[in-house]
Amino acid sequence: MGLPNLKLRGGSYHWRRKITVAGTPLPLSISLRTGHFATARLISDRLAVAVERLRVAYGQFTGMTPDQLKKVFSDALRWQLQRILQDQAANPTAKNDHATTNSLHAEAWTFLGQHGSAARWTIDDHERLIAAGWPPAQAKAIGDHVFDTQAGGIVSKRQIASYVEAFGIPATGENVTRMTAIICKARAHACRQATALLDSDEDTVLSDWADDALLDHTPFAFDTSDAAAEPIERPAMHSPQPDERTAAPPNPSVVVAARSKKLLMEAAEDCIADYAREKAWDTNSIQQVRTAVRMFDFACGVGVYIEDLQQNHVRDFTTLCKSLPNRWGRTTAEVKGGIAASLERAKTMKADDIGLGQLTINKHISWIEAVLAHAAGDEADDTGHRPATPLSFRAAKTALGKKVKHQRKRDRDKRANWTRQEVATLLSAPIWTGTAGIDKRLKPGTEIIHDSWYWMPLMLPLYGGRSSELAGLALAEVHEHDPIPHFRLEFTELRRLKNAQSIRRLPIHPELIRLGFIDYVTQLRTAGCTMLFPELHSPESKSFAGTFYRTVFKKLRDWAFPEGTAWRHRVGGAWKDKDVHSYRGLATSMMKGKVEDSVRGDIFGHEGDTETARTYDEEAELHVKLEALKLLTPITQQIQPSLPIHIRPLDRLRHGTASRR
Repeated sequence: MGLPNLKLRGGSYHWRRKITVAGTPLPLSISLRTGHFATARLISDRLAVAVERLRVAYGQFTGMTPDQLKKVFSDALRWQLQRILQDQAANPTAKNDHATTNSLHAEAWTFLGQHGSAARWTIDDHERLIAAGWPPAQAKAIGDHVFDTQAGGIVSKRQIASYVEAFGIPATGENVTRMTAIICKARAHACRQATALLDSDEDTVLSDWADDALLDHTPFAFDTSDAAAEPIERPAMHSPQPDERTAAPPNPSVVVAARSKKLLMEAAEDCIADYAREKAWDTNSIQQVRTAVRMFDFACGVGVYIEDLQQNHVRDFTTLCKSLPNRWGRTTAEVKGGIAASLERAKTMKADDIGLGQLTINKHISWIEAVLAHAAGDEADDTGHRPATPLSFRAAKTALGKKVKHQRKRDRDKRANWTRQEVATLLSAPIWTGTAGIDKRLKPGTEIIHDSWYWMPLMLPLYGGRSSELAGLALAEVHEHDPIPHFRLEFTELRRLKNAQSIRRLPIHPELIRLGFIDYVTQLRTAGCTMLFPELHSPESKSFAGTFYRTVFKKLRDWAFPEGTAWRHRVGGAWKDKDVHSYRGLATSMMKGKVEDSVRGDIFGHEGDTETARTYDEEAELHVKLEALKLLTPITQQIQPSLPIHIRPLDRLRHGTASRR
């Protein structure tokens, strides 16, 4: 998550903003001449101050007064506190457990309030909490809550809009940032106040503003702006009641309007927000829910209300499932045109390549049922949203899709691993012995160029890592001059990690150092680069992993195995072969029996298999990881160094080929 006025273009940040001075609109665009986010943010803040001074000089003020900021704090605190108190009253959990939960969330909200909604939680923050006396398990829980909150959105647009309207606050980027910070701080105070009220009915004054907020009984500004439709910002560990998210504080002065219908797609997002807050659904599950509901909504005619759903819509859904390609949504046309484009593609395909499997259909139905159940609430809840006549998915779950096949393979057998011999074939390419040129990497020649073509096929088997992690490494994550040179994988503005366990330190493998990696990093820093592989930063790609797969890995695999590996086979309408993820199994197998499972998990970014491991095991030390990684040395030891290091030409230290420029 970046700042709205900062855009990264060609490795350098630009500050952009439109202002109006004396009735004249002025678009501003300034190159900050830095690719370092923290530096760019500092310059951006200074420019914002300069703009405000200009506005004031012309009699225009778009900032926030202390009184407005105080009103936002007061309303946000009361709103959050009431929700926590309702949960504490309804939840039989012991007071000590409530107090612990409140403390964890208070610390997380404080971090976001002090450092900003885009702040990265790092190992330093984790260690800071431990030094302050927090147990490691609780310090980790705080970091997890920060990540989960950032993934789901810190403060909703509806709440911000409520305060803009109620308190007359100009809706500028700076004001939104300040309101977001003060709301986070208010929530931290609410968590601590809720703990104080566990043992006492008397108010505890946390600050002057908090004291005034507790004495303020005016209607909620957030509440009076249709906040009942807004998912409640509840701490995930409190387990709110199903109907709590729409509950509003009693307010006799407000006339309750007739309950309106609810869009199916809107109900899905509400359901996702609640499940994600409770950590019941991970990123993959959320993606599957959105896909299933989008398909059902399409079958119903797009934009259907839950109250208007009928049994024939279920039949239309199963018809859609039987009409789609069994691997749909993968072409460029389908990505742009959606389900309709997939149906058009199906018209040109063989019958065997059309129709989803019954297991897939059943999974989609399970997600749809979960969303409908969430929208309906309890049977006694008259605020729920339900079809006029209950829907039955029983027939849709049986024998409508392609024949269900019983699972005959273990999960670990469904994806084949690269063998040592196959990796040796991949690494025998001209890339490491001499190539014909920067755009002819698989043709023999005399040039050896050190870039993602050279390093990534070596790093993947040496780390068994996710390609998105390695391909998207920023130079700020490379600590080549430490006693044990290492990478420090963190969430960055350009590359997110799979989960909180992915935040870790990895020693720079001795094989990479032998081949000149440290000098490679030095040359990139001298050239002013900010990424380890700047040529993989493509604005047209969704991820670094996608760019690497398309521009490097697939070409290398096709060169090494023109007819595919022995494992290559057809799945539905597409051929499947060993891929980037297949390196992980090779690395795991070579370490098995020689490296403790917990150390392997720390290297690969996996969470422990047991509750004890997840909660109490500390991350392995760098020297322990280094000894484990040395077991993978035989994979690349045949590669001879090519010194001195030759990085890409300066005009090619970005994505694209010369012909595209």
